[in-house]
Amino acid sequence: MSTAGRIMHTFGETVCSGGKTGNGFLSCLDSDDARIHKLRLPSGTANRSKYRLMTDMLTIAEGDAVTVGGSSYVVLRVVPVRIFGAFSHNECILSPKGGCADA
Repeated sequence: MSTAGRIMHTFGETVCSGGKTGNGFLSCLDSDDARIHKLRLPSGTANRSKYRLMTDMLTIAEGDAVTVGGSSYVVLRVVPVRIFGAFSHNECILSPKGGCADA
């Protein structure tokens, strides 16, 4: 296990994707206006917020549904990070998965 993987297993959140679990860190990329994340959007309006996920999961792919901290996201992009040629972790860009909780 890489150093990044050990850190994620010790301090990270649980990440679920396709029935498999791993650990990682989730952060918001739209941090300049935090108020937008608390707004209730009108029907038909897409939440275009983006999130970064750093995870040790090897099997994560674009288009996968991911659950982190009780919230669901869709993976838009996956970039594997290698250190000295060995796999370290994946960095992913996520978008909130649409739902009808407020309908």
